[in-house]
Amino acid sequence: MAGAVAHASGAEAREDLGVESAANALTFLRTGDSVVRPSSAEGELAREQLTEGCESGRIKGKACKVHWLPILWQSFEWLTAQHSGNILLDSETRNDLTSNPYWSTYKYCVEHYRWYQWSDDTTFIVHDIGHPMMGGITSSIFEQNDPKARALVFENNGNYWRSRLKAMAWSAVYSAQWKVGPVSEASIGNSGRNTYYVAHLGRTTNETGFQDFVITPVYGFGWNVGEDAIDRYLMPKIHARVKNRFYLTALSVMTPCKATANILRWKPLYYRDTAYASPGSN
Repeated sequence: MAGAVAHASGAEAREDLGVESAANALTFLRTGDSVVRPSSAEGELAREQLTEGCESGRIKGKACKVHWLPILWQSFEWLTAQHSGNILLDSETRNDLTSNPYWSTYKYCVEHYRWYQWSDDTTFIVHDIGHPMMGGITSSIFEQNDPKARALVFENNGNYWRSRLKAMAWSAVYSAQWKVGPVSEASIGNSGRNTYYVAHLGRTTNETGFQDFVITPVYGFGWNVGEDAIDRYLMPKIHARVKNRFYLTALSVMTPCKATANILRWKPLYYRDTAYASPGSN
């Protein structure tokens, strides 16, 4: 078996070894019976080769499947960051979390969620900027852990649109959990518990509504595609001229959702799995 692996092609070696990670997808260099670990640069090259092979269909099997464990972990990191921000910045959230019984209050909030009403009466910046960005971030989390999708940039073909629609589906799942799941605005923020009159609306509200179940994934899909377009048409020109990591970090403000998703996988804000990435971006 060792001799077969040593003389196999890169793709065959990966399949024989049951490789799951890109770093291990590199053709192994053998010294006698010992395996030489690839360097960081070799690992990045292997990751690119694996990604390209999965996208083109040359490599199939387990290595090209969606990696659900990192998706779940990175989504949990993002969920923790969101709730931590709400707890730290909103005294009402802190009060509700410490004063009300958890499960019974959560059950009450879900039962009184206004499924029949579209608007949740939040501000424009929240439901038309914040929630679409949340959708873009969770879509990026999914994509960066899908070997067949992570290096794709904007292109009008089936592979691209299928990958982005799958990412949008994950965004919809995350959004539903964020609104009414066991670790949600309903359970931790007690959204829907209190009803009060708002003069400029001319009616009462408990700040719940169906819109975010749609806006987060759908608008997030649009935001995600927009960042992909920037990655295709603008970023290669920037990476060809700019190598300074501080400048690249500052420029990542143009693609904030992908930058945030990068943080969650402990990569630089400007990191990409795409072929244009410069030496300074790894």
